[in-house]
Amino acid sequence: MDLTVKKCKQCEVVLHSSKNQCPKCLSDDLELTTIKGEGNIYSYTKIHTAPKQFADHVPYYVVLVQLDGLNLTGRFIGEAVQINDFVVLNDIKNECYYFKPVDN
Repeated sequence: MDLTVKKCKQCEVVLHSSKNQCPKCLSDDLELTTIKGEGNIYSYTKIHTAPKQFADHVPYYVVLVQLDGLNLTGRFIGEAVQINDFVVLNDIKNECYYFKPVDN
């Protein structure tokens, strides 16, 4: 699943689509583009105790994924996760990114 993002026309930094100004050069000259929703996990945590609305989902993983020029936080759909696992964006629900593992 591809992801719509913004890219700074001045310095080419990739930004989350909700941003309106480049954090690197402070330009507001941004354009919409798409990147592949796939990358590697560079950090994660396993949630055992969650707020009431997510209590029936525990345990679950929150992952930090390095995409093509953009880092995102999301939920991992799977049983086990490791650093450098390759994942793809599976869904976006309520502004939450859901990643699933890719079998090699």
